[in-house]
Amino acid sequence: MIQDNQDIARTLEQAVSLYRSGDLLTAEDRLRSILAVDAHQPQANYYLGSLLLESLRTLDSLPYFNAALESDPQQAEYWLSYIGALIDAAHYEDAKLVLSYGRDAGLSGEPVEHLEQLIVKRQSEQLLLSSKGAHVPEAHIQEKLIQLFLNRRYQAVEIALHKLLEQYPSWLDGWKIMSDTLLVQKKDARVAARKALALNADDAKEHCYYGLVLKGQGDLANAADAFRDAIKLQPDYAAAYNNLGIVSKDMGDIATAVGYYRQALDINPGYASCYSNLLFCLSHADVVSTEDLFAEHRRFGYQYEAVYKSAWPKHSHKSNSAKNLNVGFVSADFREHSLVNFFEPVLEHLSLVADVSLHAYSTSAIEDYVTQRLKPKFKHWHKVDELTDVALAEKIREDKIDILVDLDGHTAGNRLISFAMKPAPIQVSWLGYLATTGLSAMDYYLADAHLLPLNQFDEQFTEKIVQLPANAPFIPSELSPKVNELPALNNGFITFGCFNRVEKITPSVISLWSKLLNEIPNSKLLLGSMPQDGSYDAIIKAFADHAVSVDRLIIYHRSTMADYLKLHHHVDICLDTFPSNGVTTTCHAAWMGVPTLCVEGNSLMSRGAMAIMLHLNLSDFVVQSHECFVSQGVYWSVHMQQLSEVRSNLRKQFKTSALNQASIISQHLVLAFRQMWERWCKNQPATSFKTSAIDS
Repeated sequence: MIQDNQDIARTLEQAVSLYRSGDLLTAEDRLRSILAVDAHQPQANYYLGSLLLESLRTLDSLPYFNAALESDPQQAEYWLSYIGALIDAAHYEDAKLVLSYGRDAGLSGEPVEHLEQLIVKRQSEQLLLSSKGAHVPEAHIQEKLIQLFLNRRYQAVEIALHKLLEQYPSWLDGWKIMSDTLLVQKKDARVAARKALALNADDAKEHCYYGLVLKGQGDLANAADAFRDAIKLQPDYAAAYNNLGIVSKDMGDIATAVGYYRQALDINPGYASCYSNLLFCLSHADVVSTEDLFAEHRRFGYQYEAVYKSAWPKHSHKSNSAKNLNVGFVSADFREHSLVNFFEPVLEHLSLVADVSLHAYSTSAIEDYVTQRLKPKFKHWHKVDELTDVALAEKIREDKIDILVDLDGHTAGNRLISFAMKPAPIQVSWLGYLATTGLSAMDYYLADAHLLPLNQFDEQFTEKIVQLPANAPFIPSELSPKVNELPALNNGFITFGCFNRVEKITPSVISLWSKLLNEIPNSKLLLGSMPQDGSYDAIIKAFADHAVSVDRLIIYHRSTMADYLKLHHHVDICLDTFPSNGVTTTCHAAWMGVPTLCVEGNSLMSRGAMAIMLHLNLSDFVVQSHECFVSQGVYWSVHMQQLSEVRSNLRKQFKTSALNQASIISQHLVLAFRQMWERWCKNQPATSFKTSAIDS
């Protein structure tokens, strides 16, 4: 409660900070609480007027600007803001009058001249609109909304649109802006997108947009229908086929997804991001051999590098092995994303290395609290989401990057086409994608001895393999609850679990898991990352086909991090997927005391969980065959006391493992960069190697 001037000052400071950060609703509440105590407080009136004006509540803003001006007429900004608000409210005669009073009070200069011209311009625009009977807001209002959106003032846009769309219900662009605004705030945008679709139902792109909104809300089955509707209207709509592939993959139907991606590529062979989606999907398929998967990645390289390879620049970097290295990291995931769990602890230490200058190339339009946390750790932050692939490559060359690191591979938002232009002398792929990029322009791939033993998987990579002590450290979530007692000790039955994405649960996975469940008739399986109802019916049916009834499946939809981590309290052992393993989920589970039973794979994509278990000295949870997977699962189901001991010790083991040694891994990464650079300075080709030992 505000009681004195100190309280007012403190509350005003909070309100202004909230307003500037974009939290208009809380800021408004704070400002009104001040004015309830002191109705004439000039700054509170001014900022409340500004807030209301920004969210296009123009008429509501006028009394507050007037009160601020009457309380402190010496402030030129109060005069200018009040006059501007009067103009926006179409109170032109009042605006002229206040402007004349302002001139008498000494108001002058370019801003005053601008306001005078604006009055004339707006009056003429209003006359034109009145004669036409407009069904959309005035141009200056639309321009202001777009600018607010571009400036990430999403609350202001949302508040403004609620009122405008009541006045202009047939304003198509308004509904689409509302939908985008809600989506970027992670709110439900379906109603707004549906309104837009109703106004433009004959447009294939509108159906595709509606499908993307539904997909963003997790409504995959209806999103697929929307994309099919788009294709009915425009049979050669490659983007709609690509989006159908994405939602099919997200529902676990890999084979169908692959077909849609190939249809999109038949229509548009140059659709590189779709080709990346195809490769990502094939890496999850259980019917594609490692040889065929590598060949498909190479085809990507041949197709998209060919046009650039002859024009690769001859880099003029100083061939000085001891020079300060400019190292660039390119990613669409410098935000709330699983990548950050592994990358940030390394970045924390890299940012302190004196002879390495870090550059970030952020290729996503989305920035959040994680982005703000990462930015200060780079010497140079480049937001490049609006740059074309060619422009991005040119910028990297201009920045004289010595070593350029790709953190995305063939995942969403990647900029591998820029890498195909070879903008840096040395290019490295790491973390984001557990397979080759297929590019000859990519020199190295970073891994560790468990993931990629030297010389054993070279035929699956265009890159040379570099081994670190661990591929990357992992930051457990601060929301992690304490490890609980083994659930089976109280339940009387064992609960297996999986938190991997649904597309990783292939038919072969279901077949194998079903064999294990049928060997232990009272066991259950918790699936903790399912999409919305109806989007995983095929998985339930597949289990039923293997005599595992739905009452033995415990289904949870995707949830908040806190709720997801708490679900581990119900799980005794996690079961891994193949050929695409869980990595982030395996780390989270281990931190929660839950080991993961996995099969040693013959590709990097199928060795992630195994590597984590071996780093944690849990080789008893790594098997070499599907038969052993079943027998080992049965073994643990009848050795619950031993499993309980594993659970109680696992977090401690995690803390002492290489997965928790960010400093050492960072030191090895710098050593790797130096060795790569020394070879380049000597005109030596890239080669596979293991970094030298460093004492901890």
